[in-house]
Amino acid sequence: MFVIQLKDNDFNGSPLKIFRSDEEVDFASLSAEEKSAVRKALDSINNVSLKDFESRGAIVFPSKSVESDLGGDSKIIFTVQNLESDAPVIKTTNVMGFFAICGVHFEITSRFDNDVRHFFLHYMLQKVCDVSPTVELTRANKNPFYEFLVYLFPAFLKKAVAQGLFRSYISREYNDSNIRGVIDFPRHFRFNIPFNGKVAYRMREYNHDNFLTRLVRHTVEFIAENKNLRAILSCDEETRDSVQKIRSCTESYSRFLREQVISKNLKTLSHPYYTEYELLRKLCVAILTHEKFSYGTANPNQVNGILFDGASLWEEYLNVVLKENANRLEAKIEHPNNRTRTGGKWLFETEGGNLCGLIYPDFILISADGKNTLAIFDAKYKHLEEANIPREDYFQVLAYMFRFDCNRGVLVYPYCRSEKFSDSAYFFERPLKKDFIFDKRICDTRKCFSR
Repeated sequence: MFVIQLKDNDFNGSPLKIFRSDEEVDFASLSAEEKSAVRKALDSINNVSLKDFESRGAIVFPSKSVESDLGGDSKIIFTVQNLESDAPVIKTTNVMGFFAICGVHFEITSRFDNDVRHFFLHYMLQKVCDVSPTVELTRANKNPFYEFLVYLFPAFLKKAVAQGLFRSYISREYNDSNIRGVIDFPRHFRFNIPFNGKVAYRMREYNHDNFLTRLVRHTVEFIAENKNLRAILSCDEETRDSVQKIRSCTESYSRFLREQVISKNLKTLSHPYYTEYELLRKLCVAILTHEKFSYGTANPNQVNGILFDGASLWEEYLNVVLKENANRLEAKIEHPNNRTRTGGKWLFETEGGNLCGLIYPDFILISADGKNTLAIFDAKYKHLEEANIPREDYFQVLAYMFRFDCNRGVLVYPYCRSEKFSDSAYFFERPLKKDFIFDKRICDTRKCFSR
């Protein structure tokens, strides 16, 4: 089995880094058959978008990333050049993750992490998923795919339960005197002859105790069995409440029926109301089958990987951090979200009074009384440390500053070195006022995930 290791945001491209049994090998030294297998895997994922990959059964987090209007190259997993040569070059984007295609495993990790530890990605997920940092995932180095799945479980569970406990029609068998369905004569003759006042029958009921809630229950108990992971089930009150609801509605749970329950949940769930349960179903199957399937499987119905949209994850991480510090600044933070289409603002108003030009600034810092806009924050998960900010990024923030009559705009992006630029703030030349400031804010990732 081959493992290809990549780093995100490698827009210039890097030679193929391939491992076999934890030992790095040169692509040119592989046999013709092995090269063909690797090329087939690379070609099958070349220029594939997040949305297409999710349709193949993978998990994408944040789940609304595939619906973002940002689109473009940032939503492509990676691009391969010189595929037919002995020196293929791979260019990656904001996407991170672990997946397998055609028998070849891919690991795209954060550019701020080394090949063994994934502290930066772990830290952001802890913040976004509201998982306590005290939860120790001891197997993270051995199976990062599995550990990241467990991180996501409380977040997916809470979203699903917030829509209500899933209900569906199930067939149940009874043997009593209260006949409510179709008589099961073979079973009746077997249990109730001579007649004892009971009748064996079966009926369909619209119940919470069904194939899907049992799958979630098995996942809850599977995590609870591990002393290093069970704390995730009680990381906050909402998670504890959701776990209790799942346990209380699955009276027929039996740990010995786990394989049977998994087999009944391999098909895609399509429901007009319980939309969040399909994501939870895929996650539960992946957690329960990780030891058998890892993150690569030939079965198209099985989850075959997990991908993180780095830009969306960075934005949601900043949302948590800024809101935690807003009270200290005596201000409020608004977070318009272009993925969920919430909190949008209008850029223009026509002479006829119509609004047009819907925009989604990442973060708006507003005074406590709500009268003044103090700053506009724009999150960027890409290389900006060399002060080569694209003009479209400048113009985007400037447009927001003029729109909200704000004299401070901030670009917030991760940076791996401890040095800070001496000229991180820029002032407009006349005729604009000197206090109209554009601030290029740097976030040192070493402080984010230090252990």
